[in-house]
Amino acid sequence: MLSSSDHFQYLTAARRRILDAVRGLTAEQYAQEFPFGLRSVRRTLLHMAGAEWFLMSQISGGPDGERPFSAQRVTDFAALESAWHAQEQRTIDLIQGERDWDRRIEFTVPTPGRRTFRVRASALQVFTQFSYHEVHHRSQVMAMLRQHGAPVETLDFLVLACEVLEDTRV
Repeated sequence: MLSSSDHFQYLTAARRRILDAVRGLTAEQYAQEFPFGLRSVRRTLLHMAGAEWFLMSQISGGPDGERPFSAQRVTDFAALESAWHAQEQRTIDLIQGERDWDRRIEFTVPTPGRRTFRVRASALQVFTQFSYHEVHHRSQVMAMLRQHGAPVETLDFLVLACEVLEDTRV
């Protein structure tokens, strides 16, 4: 059975491919507005990193301190990439430290429209939300990167997390 650590390892492998492509963008491309999603690569990546921090904080008992991925704190891509990479070990430690994935957690989720909602979920459901949330927004960034001429392809779990025995191109 796959563990949460296995899932996170896959997410970070896919994330690295996205960040590699974003590193090649100009500052203007990084901030360029699109008519979908969170409107820019910059805002979407900030949101993804912040959601990881927020959701994984819920598993550990709630956020501690200021949100580290605000637009005011993380002003360019290099700062985002560095801070997000530093957060990986925190997430790994939280995953490896969780002893009861069925444990119930209650917390309030703020949304961009100033709406909030209160949820009760298991630790595993919170981790699952983080995982699916990242995949959802990663797809939006992939669409933006394609518009910039920097497509990122083949981020499938089977390719990144499993042993590929043969890769035949037709």
